[in-house]
Formats: sequence, structure tokens, C-alpha cells
Amino acid sequence: MNANFRLGGRDNAVNLAGYAANKDALDIPRIEALQELGEWARPHGRDKIMGLWRPLAPRDGAPAAAALRPVLAEILHNAPNAVRIACIEAVGRLEIAAAAPLLAELVADTKANGSVRVEALKALAIVKGPKLADAVQLAVKDSSEALRKEGRRLLAEMNPGDAIDVLEGVLHNGTMGEKQSALANIATIPGIAADLLVSGWLDQLLSGHVAPELKLELLEAAAKRTNAEITAKLAKYEASLDAKDPLAPYRVALAGGNAAEGRKIFFERAEASCLRCHRVHGEGGDVGPSQDGIGTRQTREYMLESIVLPNAKIAPGFETVIVTTKTGGSVAGILKSETDQELVLNSPEDGLIKVKKADIAKRERGQSGMPEGLGQVLSKRDLRDLIEFLSSLK
Repeated sequence: MNANFRLGGRDNAVNLAGYAANKDALDIPRIEALQELGEWARPHGRDKIMGLWRPLAPRDGAPAAAALRPVLAEILHNAPNAVRIACIEAVGRLEIAAAAPLLAELVADTKANGSVRVEALKALAIVKGPKLADAVQLAVKDSSEALRKEGRRLLAEMNPGDAIDVLEGVLHNGTMGEKQSALANIATIPGIAADLLVSGWLDQLLSGHVAPELKLELLEAAAKRTNAEITAKLAKYEASLDAKDPLAPYRVALAGGNAAEGRKIFFERAEASCLRCHRVHGEGGDVGPSQDGIGTRQTREYMLESIVLPNAKIAPGFETVIVTTKTGGSVAGILKSETDQELVLNSPEDGLIKVKKADIAKRERGQSGMPEGLGQVLSKRDLRDLIEFLSSLK
């Protein structure tokens, strides 16, 4: 598959499409074939097999689209859900307009998998199928919350005037997830009606009547508005935060996150590198404490503080100690145990080291192994999702 992708000829695209449509093939390589077709026009520079930087020049996506079109119906009607989703995503990337009827059919199929229907609606919006408006109207009234949320997002883009009334209704009667999505959608709608809605919610925030799960979306929505009244109310809220509380700007991340997205951050986000030091269900490093069961042992506030202010409290058994001996030597490591006579340190260079207290001239507490600055590296949404995931570890 990698060879066909890199060669990039019409026959190579046909080979990948044929494999993707092969019902006897395993799901994962079928998904890989579809992803490569979707990336055809803008190939990533790193070779998938060798791991080397071997960039390909941008190329025409037409061969991939032409190869995929004849097998679309087979895949979208009969393939497993994960393969169908990969196919729909490829359709969107390649902007295959001919797929619009199949996509509209999937959106309308109440028996189809919810994630498949959501991705179909997203792709239908990309290819701008003639039935898009009907599909959006169907979606906003559907029994699937995920589909309703995507339908409202598209309605806000396509018909902002109608969307305001719909979204205001959601803010009164929707689920918490729908209310979060509604506030995010309102943030994108221009005009006085959206300003008035955001301004009214800021009044509720200032009087302490907004659910914790909605504060972040409301503040983000307010920050995107240019209305002077909204700007003043937002400034008033920020001024009300306790200046002596270093966690105050981050407390909006304590509730309302998405555990599935938080799991991705923990396991996949290189800038967070959680997995390098912490273990979950037997996977990860052991430099820091295992996160198994942390949702029952610690509060969300403790988790937030540990991420954004890692040196405020260090978990027992993971304190770093720097010891200077009377002979002028020094040893640094994690304090594993301590008695009246000696310390046992786990040194990164030398492993377990025993130091007699009688030989110690100076003892200092070292910094946490957790890096400072994650509160700036990760967005507040990222922090909220990560905390939600950690809280789910029972």
C-alpha cells in the first residue's frame, strides 16, 4: 500500500481502492488504504514504513477520486463502521461531489451508526450536495445528540438568522453537551441577536448562575465578540477572579470535559508527553505515579493543580531530593524511603543509592519531574478534557 501511495499513478490508486473495497480484507489495512487515497493530493512528508522524511510533491487528487468513485456504494452500504467512516473522510478530502446522494442517504438512515451519520453530514457539507439543506433540517431534529449538534453547527454557518432561535431553545432545554455546542456555535454568528444572547448569559455568569460545565464555552464565545458591552462584562468577570489564587484562571477547566478526547491527549499528544512518565492500565512509564484509580483517590482540583502547578504538591514517593555530603559530593534522586539513619534515593544515573544521614551536610527539595508550563502548552479545553479522562479512572 505504501508503495502504491508513493508511486502515485492511476493504476496505483485503483489498487488501493480495490483493496479498500475487499470485504475479505482486514479492517485496519482497508482503513489505511482509504486514508492514503484521502491524502493523495497532499501527501505527508514522512514515509509511513521507513519513518524517514521523504516528502512528495503536491499532486493531483483526481486519480484517487476516480478510483474511489466506483467502489463507494459497496463500501458505504456494506463495510464495517470504521471502514465506512474512513471512506467518508476520504470523500470529503477529495471533494467527490458524486458521493452526495450516498451521503444524504446515510444521514437520513436512522438505523445507521451515529458516528457514520455525523461524518456523512460533514462530508455532505464539504461537497455541497444539493440535499444538504434538507439533511441539516433532518439532523437538528434527530434523536441522535451527536447528529443534532453537527446539524446546528452547519445551520449556524448556512443560515445564522434561523440558527439563533434554535440555539437559544437548546440553551434552555438541551443536554449539557448540546448547551456547550450551542454556545460555541453562537460565538460564530455575527450580529446583534447573538450579542444580546451572549451578553445575557454573561449577566448570569456574574451573578453566579451559570453551570460550571458551561463557563468555558461562554467565556470563549464572549472573547470572540466585538460588542463593547460584552467586552466590559468579560473584563468585570476576569477582575472578579481571586488574584491570590494561582488556579483561578484555570478553574473553568474543572468540569464539562470529554473523557475520550482527554484519553487521546494522555496517550497521543507529544507536547503533553503524559505517557512517558505515568502509567494507565499497565501502559506507560513509571517515573511518575500511576494514574490507575486516581478518579477515586483525588479531587479534580488536585489534578488541575498537579498539571499547571506541578511543584505545589508532589505525590508521596516521588519527591526529588538533592543531598550534599560533608565530603563535598552531591546526590540527587527520587526519595524512595527514609529512616532515622539513612535515605534511599533512586538516582537516574546510578539507580538506588543509600545515604547515611550522618554524612549529610545539606538537604534540599528538588523540583517535580512534571514540567512547568503545561498550562500554557495545553489549552483550557485540553486541560478540561484531560481532567475528565483522569477523573474517569476508577
